[in-house]
Amino acid sequence: MDDEQEVHLKKLEGLVTRFNVCFRLLGKEEDENNNEELIAAWKLILRNHVRKIFDLLKSLKREIAWSLLDDKKERFYQIKVELEPTLTSYKDYEGEEMRKMINDIILLADEGFHGFRQSFVNDTYCEDLFQKEIDRYRKENENRLERIYKQDSQDEAFFFPDETQLKNHMLYNRKEKLFNSQFGVVFHNNGRDIKMTVGFILGKKEQTYDNINDFLDKYVSYQIAQEHCEIKKENIFQNMVFKENVDVDKLMLKLKDLIEDNTLCAQKHWFIVYKVFLSKNWLKKSTQRLFVDQINSAFSTLLKCSTDDFHEINGYFKHNDFTEWTLADCAAPSCCEAYREIADKLDLEFQESKYAKPGTFINARKIEKFR
Repeated sequence: MDDEQEVHLKKLEGLVTRFNVCFRLLGKEEDENNNEELIAAWKLILRNHVRKIFDLLKSLKREIAWSLLDDKKERFYQIKVELEPTLTSYKDYEGEEMRKMINDIILLADEGFHGFRQSFVNDTYCEDLFQKEIDRYRKENENRLERIYKQDSQDEAFFFPDETQLKNHMLYNRKEKLFNSQFGVVFHNNGRDIKMTVGFILGKKEQTYDNINDFLDKYVSYQIAQEHCEIKKENIFQNMVFKENVDVDKLMLKLKDLIEDNTLCAQKHWFIVYKVFLSKNWLKKSTQRLFVDQINSAFSTLLKCSTDDFHEINGYFKHNDFTEWTLADCAAPSCCEAYREIADKLDLEFQESKYAKPGTFINARKIEKFR
């Protein structure tokens, strides 16, 4: 149930209870003491209650009529049963203006019992109602759904390196999820006619906020995927540490290939990658922490990286250029040759001319390489 509607409805139920109590106390005062000041005070309290009840009913009418779910009819029936007799009796105490408001309250309570939206129905009601609901849902959930889209895109990018293919796949995936949802099936089977779909939802007795929100969630996800298909260019991977002129998507996909062919197969190998990139002046900052974050954002499910792996690497590798790693040096550890082999392969693969964005260069100190 919508939180705002529930708050208003509980407040209304409380007001109805208090109104009935106050009216009984007014009658008791008239029968027992007939104190004019107290009678006037009770009338003022009752008059204020009538205005508040009227305002709440009008608010609830708007909220419920413009909601895909109307599950409060039984509660309005109880309000009608408890309130109408008391209001009818109370009318004798008031003038024409207040009598009119009381009559309106009785009509509103009856309308709530039968369904507020009846008075709103017109040719475009279903479309207008759905647009209002989808706009509200998107405003509340867009950031979350965009984040999910980006995360899923990164996962799927390994299988669809072509940007257009990736976006089309994401669109197809979102469409399938939408059409497989409870109300998405109705949407599909009615030729994607939203008016007929909304009509079905409104007439469904067992609908809940869960299945309605599931439909809205998948519908907005599908909208977002459609919009991404219209975007000309966007990065698959968030660039945290590489210079802006590095083609980070191409670079990350290549690192993924190197994991698959076992060139990189241990967490400590990321230290070698880091050293190679640092020697090429590709990184924004020479900080290991940001590099760890960048790698884990892309490869946490394949080959994790940890700051400890950087810290635990033998001082020989930390303080020597990878081109100098060799067993000819008596200070070199036994893994030196294996590390050097990986470093050489990476150095050969990651040439600046291959991984710079078109029309740019990465290392400003070596411009001649791109002439």
